[in-house]
Amino acid sequence: MRIARHTTRLAASATVLAAALSLTACENGTKDTGSQAPAASSVPETGGHGGSSSADANGRTKDGHSSKATPGATGGGPHGTNGSGPAPGKASGSHSATPACTTARVKVTAIKVNRPVNHLLLTATNTGSLPCHAYHAPYLRWDDAQAATAFLEASKPQAVLTLAPGQSAYAGIMYRSADGSGNGGYTARTLGVLFANRAGNGSTGPSVRFTLPNGGITTDSSAWVTYWQTSAQDALTW
Repeated sequence: MRIARHTTRLAASATVLAAALSLTACENGTKDTGSQAPAASSVPETGGHGGSSSADANGRTKDGHSSKATPGATGGGPHGTNGSGPAPGKASGSHSATPACTTARVKVTAIKVNRPVNHLLLTATNTGSLPCHAYHAPYLRWDDAQAATAFLEASKPQAVLTLAPGQSAYAGIMYRSADGSGNGGYTARTLGVLFANRAGNGSTGPSVRFTLPNGGITTDSSAWVTYWQTSAQDALTW
């Protein structure tokens, strides 16, 4: 179940820096949207189509959550163009007939947001011609971290999200608690993203890696990522 939200929701929670840049691995340059932040780049990695990568479910759960963010990173998925379809719906048909979303068919972008503090917003847009299921939460790797970032269990939706062509799903990332409760902090210069498989015990498809701007982002043991949500506002209210 979703924890109770603050009575006053920050209207700016889904507002990303106008300065954020969005890239895809298929593009040869950066797309400047007016940001004053330095450009971030993305590099596709090989996670093996249809197979599990080194990311697994160990240590991925997190029951609590803390304070809220800071501004500007960018990134992009390996293929396709920006999609701006409606919010994704809940899965209602056979899971076996619809494949899991992977970065081969879904474009992923990452940006910093103004509010909440110390947060990034991931957006996954289906750029293919067929629907796919966005299972569980994205697997994240800061630099060469051995363990994937914890999933925020309180954000788990009641049903799997299905992305029709052009539709998007969203995940919020708190990379460092504002109250200083984390430990083992360090500056990560890249962030890898993979989609989870249906069983939730590993990842599937190739990964995409973002180069973080401004020399990197400081993260620590308090970091978590939400499950895929139907809107940016939902992803940033935990």
